[in-house]
Amino acid sequence: MRNDVCFVRCGDYGPSLPVALDRLFALTGWLDHTALDGKKVLLKPNLLTDRTPGQAVTTHPELIRHLLRKLKPTGARLAVGDSPASTANLRAVWQTTGLAAVCAEENVPLISFEQAGVQAFERGGFAFSVARPVLEADLIISLPKVKSHSLTLLTAAVKNLYGAIPGYSKTALHRLHPNPDTFGRLLKTLWQVIPPTWTLADGVIGMEGQGPANGRPVQLGFLAASRDPFALDRALCGVLHIDARRVPYLAAQDAEEQTVPHIVGDPVEVASFETPAGAHLLKLVPEWVVRRAGSIVWVRPAFSAQACVRCGKCVQACPVHALTLAPESGCPSLDRARCISCSCCHEVCPAAAIRMTQSRLLRLLHVFKGLG
Repeated sequence: MRNDVCFVRCGDYGPSLPVALDRLFALTGWLDHTALDGKKVLLKPNLLTDRTPGQAVTTHPELIRHLLRKLKPTGARLAVGDSPASTANLRAVWQTTGLAAVCAEENVPLISFEQAGVQAFERGGFAFSVARPVLEADLIISLPKVKSHSLTLLTAAVKNLYGAIPGYSKTALHRLHPNPDTFGRLLKTLWQVIPPTWTLADGVIGMEGQGPANGRPVQLGFLAASRDPFALDRALCGVLHIDARRVPYLAAQDAEEQTVPHIVGDPVEVASFETPAGAHLLKLVPEWVVRRAGSIVWVRPAFSAQACVRCGKCVQACPVHALTLAPESGCPSLDRARCISCSCCHEVCPAAAIRMTQSRLLRLLHVFKGLG
């Protein structure tokens, strides 16, 4: 069934991992060697930026390694690829995340989406381009990291394919569609052009708090898989105690699209999972109120001068040029009138020097509505 979501317990990236993968594939029945023989299979991890595996920002390389080893006997034509954040150095991302070493050792091509060409689409009022290796695959195996996110609250199965849009095109789309609800509809629309996909989420160690790059690693202890990314993320919301109505791309689904996940496999419990204060809180207020009362209803970045390393990545990442480097200190300075609460600066900061904060009124609404 398409809405099946399979959970298996997995406590580490060492001996537990291949055992958990064996159990997951036994439950899903996905590894049909005949069906995959000769097919183009693209593994699409989350490679947001150049962080080490222990920081829990990117898909763990050992998960990719063991998955490649399980897929090789099928005869599939394997490749791995992603498009990191626009400010990231691709070679540094490959090296630091451990992916370059895994692909070299397993003799599997590592693809740059930025250099592979794109195809343009117009769907549902949105215009976007998708990397050709994604569109040319017979099957995509999406490998998201389970993390909190300051714009979408959760980043996992659905949002991982935003990386199919290469380079600065992602930044441009944030500029064009800054409202969380509109951005959620964009993510939903993107999936209309994505080839058949299996999603296998890395929830062994996830990230909570100020995700997707500057939160805290948290032991979650599971792998989760589904053919339906929306069903998988709804199931994750249940496990992580998140109201799915607060996740913009899930809220964007019409009632008839909202499949109830059918959960199979191991029972999984997560005691608590902290989500960030971010732009998704603007969903509590009508958009016209936000436009007219921007001085009292806002979500914006705050900067720590002590933690800032003066790299300028936040300035480069800002899609509306709301940030400049102060000449005296070299730290970022925010033009509040320009800020669109997209969290792009927060997402690329390598030093956890940026936190997304919200106005006092929005904090009060958050508590009053009981959504904390």
